[in-house]
Amino acid sequence: MRRAADLLIDTLILHGVDRVFCVPGESYLSVLDGFAESSTVDVVTCRHESGAGFMALADARLTGRPGIAFVSRGPGAMNAAIAVHSAEQDAVPLILFVGQVEREHRHMGAFQEVDYERVFGSMAKWVVEVDHAERLPDIVATAFHAARSGTPGPVVVALPEDMLEDRIDRAPARPLPLPAAGPSEDMLQDVAARIAAARKPLIIAGGLLKNTEGQAALRDLAEAFGIPVATAVRHADLIPNAHPLYAGHLVYGVPKELATAIGQADLVIAAGSRLGDVTTQGFQFPAAPQPAQPLVHVWPDAAVVGRIRHVDLGIVCDPARFLRGLRIHAPGQVPDHRMEWSRHLHSVATGLRHRDGPADADDGVVFAAAVQAADRILADDAIITIDSGNFGGWVQRLMRFGGGRTMLAPSSGAMGYGVPAAVSASLRCPGRDVVCFVGDGGFLMTGNELATAMQAGARPILVIADNGSYGTIRMHQEKHFPRRVSATALVNPDFPKLAETYGALGILVERSDQAEDAFQTALASGRPSIISVRTSLEHISAASTITELRKHAS
Repeated sequence: MRRAADLLIDTLILHGVDRVFCVPGESYLSVLDGFAESSTVDVVTCRHESGAGFMALADARLTGRPGIAFVSRGPGAMNAAIAVHSAEQDAVPLILFVGQVEREHRHMGAFQEVDYERVFGSMAKWVVEVDHAERLPDIVATAFHAARSGTPGPVVVALPEDMLEDRIDRAPARPLPLPAAGPSEDMLQDVAARIAAARKPLIIAGGLLKNTEGQAALRDLAEAFGIPVATAVRHADLIPNAHPLYAGHLVYGVPKELATAIGQADLVIAAGSRLGDVTTQGFQFPAAPQPAQPLVHVWPDAAVVGRIRHVDLGIVCDPARFLRGLRIHAPGQVPDHRMEWSRHLHSVATGLRHRDGPADADDGVVFAAAVQAADRILADDAIITIDSGNFGGWVQRLMRFGGGRTMLAPSSGAMGYGVPAAVSASLRCPGRDVVCFVGDGGFLMTGNELATAMQAGARPILVIADNGSYGTIRMHQEKHFPRRVSATALVNPDFPKLAETYGALGILVERSDQAEDAFQTALASGRPSIISVRTSLEHISAASTITELRKHAS
């Protein structure tokens, strides 16, 4: 007989868990005690539950396994809710284990009691409370299955404090095999015939292909058929950006020239993307409910395919498996007109990286210059995490991804993701350079996880765009209420000095010609680092300046 808490840990290990992220709490002390006896699982102690959740999401992206976070009941669970929402938005498998009050006190308004099913029910794929210790291992196995099957996403498992101390005689539960649906031969022949008849086919590749197998299948299929590939938002790394079939990154407010170019497609094959409003530019391409082009949509969940837009062929299966199956039907030779179509799209996409604007302005460095310096210096296998904010537009436009260089960024738009994700990535891939691009607003939400990096031995480089503003909201203010600034101005600390108080390296960049040296110094140091870039607020985004916004608004 042993504690349920120990059985939980054994079940996690049997499911391949080697790292968990947590903020300790009294509601799951038994689990923490059990981890003290386990050398198999690395327990990363975080400084805020949102940081723990974001670290788990980044770890899931890099491993392909569900990210695991443990938080305490009530306030801890509420702090972690942002990660649950991001996991749902981004289709990333996450299992959040949350402490709960003792079973005899449930439904009595006990201290920090929360009805997790009501709170998380609209975001999580499954919310379950383990009332009987005998069921714990089987529930955990089901949680892993739910997080990974169909549309991947978050699962919340509530653990009553007293249940974890129950003594039971059970073996840990083994992983449940995932379903493996594949396309029929008739479907593959149908898609191949549609491609043969099209003059300008286009693949939109999404996050479910963000693994070694998926990226290899995507590139192999695209090359065999000669089809250009545009990537869904935040997934520019699915195909090397220098590859002649790379057709651009479908980001927030994609540049007009790229939108016009891809809009000429006469067949769209969407694989591994739900085709949400950002990737489709407000449900305009492919349009909803009726696309202008024939649409083939490949996603492993029947509830998604054809739900909001007409599809000419909906295929419910793993997208990598679909691409491998379709590869067999490739023609012996790619038609000349398709090669010309691919060259045109690639030229438009890569042309967006060319920039002739200023590197510095009267009020600071134009952040584009810092990004260009990083692109020149960083290794081809660097991991880049991007927080949410206007500064990210420069990163997505000017930095090359794919071919080993990885992008980790939330399509949910959650501020605060970047720093925890960088800490997590550095722990998971200690031999690779990890750089986070984050705004001053986002850094001050979760930048405290630099303490976690110092404690756990991670060494991320955190590049802060310090323009003293919530820049994205300021941009919208200037569009709709020009010259009326409200609640977006920030007073910031001295970020390099702040880095030093953590024991990290702090570097200040006040001119664009200092950026390369800053990156070289940070990389050579082998230490966690902050590079604070005094960033121009006038050059508020990759698309406009404040002056231009005011001119168009008036």
